[in-house]
Amino acid sequence: MAACAAIPLFCVLELDVRLSRELSNLGPSAYRGSIALMFIQSNSQPLPALIDALSHPRLSSYRKFFAAASDAEALGLYQWNEDLSAALFRSISLIEIVLRNQFHKTLSGKYGVIGSTVSRDWYLHLALNPQSKSKIDAVLYTRKGKQLLPRTPVPSADDVISKLTFGFWAHLLDVSADAAGQPVPWGQLILDIVPGHRQKQETYWRKVVHQDAFFARIDLCNELRNRIAHHEPIWKLGQLMEEARPRPGKAVTVAAPAPTTLPDALTRLTLVYERLLELLGWLSPAMLAAFIGSEMDARCKTLLSQRAVDHYRACRPLTEIDVVRFKGSRGMRDLLRYSARNRQPLHLKDGGKSLGHIVCPIR
Repeated sequence: MAACAAIPLFCVLELDVRLSRELSNLGPSAYRGSIALMFIQSNSQPLPALIDALSHPRLSSYRKFFAAASDAEALGLYQWNEDLSAALFRSISLIEIVLRNQFHKTLSGKYGVIGSTVSRDWYLHLALNPQSKSKIDAVLYTRKGKQLLPRTPVPSADDVISKLTFGFWAHLLDVSADAAGQPVPWGQLILDIVPGHRQKQETYWRKVVHQDAFFARIDLCNELRNRIAHHEPIWKLGQLMEEARPRPGKAVTVAAPAPTTLPDALTRLTLVYERLLELLGWLSPAMLAAFIGSEMDARCKTLLSQRAVDHYRACRPLTEIDVVRFKGSRGMRDLLRYSARNRQPLHLKDGGKSLGHIVCPIR
């Protein structure tokens, strides 16, 4: 699946017609040896130029934390971080969509006037805090000087919801009253927001401590999302805090120190990923069931392994192969077998047209 060669920077090779014919006529063992020799002889991009493009300070933390023995290793480890970040970001994006839909559907059933029973303008009928209200106003109004003018046509409830940030939803739990001053029944509402949670009692969710734990889980997801969006190394994690919120007279305690080794970082990232999946299961058991075992889930779990890190550290180059230059299937079969055995990533082309990439699983 994943490989350092997701960035096709380091090495590109094309078979010429004469050599491909010769290789097609060789036995499997000779063919594999010839291919290995071709990899060694392929052209490489100058590492200093790549490092200069990414910057020495950006790679220095990889050299230090992972004890990278060379610039090539540091680049491979940097790519591991980039690929893991991309995979986790796609998973978080799914959680974000399901999260906002669950809040929106549940609150539409309780509040609002305009729209359907599953998509109403509930946000106009709650006593939102100023920051949350400003996010709603930014969608509903346009600013002209100091004036806020209603947008035309008026954005639908679905339009408003789609433009709200991830952080909006966690802080919605801070809303204690509706526009009429009546208490928001979070105990009842959260039951509908997280139908997959093991706690099915309204009395459980009425307690602030349990609402705070739900807030902390959403905030964990949002914090990782923002870290990835700002291109920060996701393995460079701080302390793991208990799932709670600071309240008067009660500080949030440290559950685990910041990782100082690669195994610690992988353990922490795996724990975070498991908590993200658990959150998805709370929100939608059906969506979690569909996600588990999917290509994206398998990719995340693969990348969260020591073997994946070692694989990226080796930084195997991407090799380009044009299939039209192979006569018969034996040569291509042997090439694919060689690629699988040596975890050699390939870029397959057909007469110059890209067919796709083959990146062998790390098992």
